Amino acid sequence: MKSRQYRAQGPVLCLLLLGLISTPSGSTHSVLDLDPIDAGEIARLEELSEWVAEDSRFEARSEIKERQTSFEVFRSFHEQDVLYRGLAEIPFGEQMRKAGEQYGVDALLIAAVVEVESNFDPTAVSPRGAVGLMQVLPSTANLSREILLDPAANIHHGSRYLRRLLKRFEGDLELALAAYNAGPTAVRRFGGVPPFRETRNYVEKVLDLYIAHHRQVWLGSETHDLLLDINTVVVEQSEAEPTSGSVDISA
Repeated sequence: MKSRQYRAQGPVLCLLLLGLISTPSGSTHSVLDLDPIDAGEIARLEELSEWVAEDSRFEARSEIKERQTSFEVFRSFHEQDVLYRGLAEIPFGEQMRKAGEQYGVDALLIAAVVEVESNFDPTAVSPRGAVGLMQVLPSTANLSREILLDPAANIHHGSRYLRRLLKRFEGDLELALAAYNAGPTAVRRFGGVPPFRETRNYVEKVLDLYIAHHRQVWLGSETHDLLLDINTVVVEQSEAEPTSGSVDISA
């Protein structure tokens, strides 16, 4: 993580950001419990917002893994109306929203999994017998193929299984997604993402789509605009008073 130096009105910036952090408007529920937010988290929030906005997918993906709590802070600032509008543009978005709320899984993650698994085809059946939007195995869900062909039921059971994997791997998105594709036993055996080309490509595709979804929501949010406004003021003040006191916020 790089260090940022805020000059001139650094304390004012910190207060503004702390006020922003403490009162998110219409924020979504977090998958993970968040600790109290400190100055370091504020700096990471800014950096994550920049990575998402600048389409730095590889870097953002690695930082999400390394700084999961920071990503949850970032994600919690999506305004619900912007998030719901984004989901409304995705096939079966309403079912994803309901399943996400029921199981505490990010609906945008569910959307990314559905797109990679079935390309939103509710009738998809794999050679191994996985069924529907989230390619759920009837044996895993203990349900018939006919039930799993129903989009709402499929998303419900697929999301529940994804939640179970996220808890099993302590919120690690890469490991949970690898387990969704290759099975949790393979992840445990290899001590991480298995060295299977299919699984590695799968994890990469899902995370890229997941980040892309968050990018769209973030760019449409008031929080994004406010951070831009704050940074603009700080830059102007820094140029006007380059010798004033500074506050060092290091991630």
